[in-house]
Amino acid sequence: MNIFISGATGFLGKHILKKISKENYNILATSRKEHKDTYVQKNVDWVFGNLNDLDFLKTKLIEFNPDITIHLAWNGIPDYSEATSKNNLDNSISLFNLIISNTNCKKILVSGSCWEYGKTHGVCKENDLVNINSYFNWAKYSLYRYLSIKCAENNIDYNWFRIFYVYGMGQRDSALIPTLIESINKNKRPLIHNPLNKNDFIFIDDVVKVFSKAIKKSLPSGVYNLGSGSSSSVYDISLIVEQELLSSKRISSKILENGSNDEAINFWADMETTLNKLNISELTSLNSGITKLIRTTFQGN
Repeated sequence: MNIFISGATGFLGKHILKKISKENYNILATSRKEHKDTYVQKNVDWVFGNLNDLDFLKTKLIEFNPDITIHLAWNGIPDYSEATSKNNLDNSISLFNLIISNTNCKKILVSGSCWEYGKTHGVCKENDLVNINSYFNWAKYSLYRYLSIKCAENNIDYNWFRIFYVYGMGQRDSALIPTLIESINKNKRPLIHNPLNKNDFIFIDDVVKVFSKAIKKSLPSGVYNLGSGSSSSVYDISLIVEQELLSSKRISSKILENGSNDEAINFWADMETTLNKLNISELTSLNSGITKLIRTTFQGN
């Protein structure tokens, strides 16, 4: 089986690539530029370039003729501006048109976003109406709608995963959980404005598991949530980090003292459809995921 993966050196991409490269697949991976940690494996072929101009990719992609496409590329994160969002939308449409018009690809897997729902409270179900309230979720949802029409016209299966708050090894240092780990490890108080806000945090290993299973299993086309199924506050996470690091100072209490006592955000994924369709019995708990992240970070385990 031939699998094409875009954004293969990003946070999601590098973990998914490492997992699927251990299978009996031929893989064509792309990234904007070669990184010092670019994953090297005999069944992985790399192409480097910017999706603003697909000339760097066109010939090789057509020759490769993927059976499955995994589209993860979304440049500029955490820049969610109008210009960046529109550029990513245009680039993604161009890439899909290239693939659909010139190859025999029969399945497309895409990393969508929980932000497409536009919710601040409550459970998010795949059939919920979306609330377009930012350029980023407009771009993501527009791409989803475009792809759904294009795939229906060409008899291609597509699985659009609305991913919630992913954490794990290799995440950028400025993200919430790495920031908490770094601060608490140094007994410093992180600047958290809303410590009681809650989000649905999913461990990177579970994201990889879902994509890996979706490659092998025939899923009906459409939207699938990808979260843990529950929400946790910043304060909850800080307590877990403190316990694992055996911190001598109660940083978590200082976070509460310094931040708002309001809960402005609390939403989470309904995971019933995804888990049932992919026959997944359980996901990694927040405690287990953070423990693994910390031990990997500081002990190399």
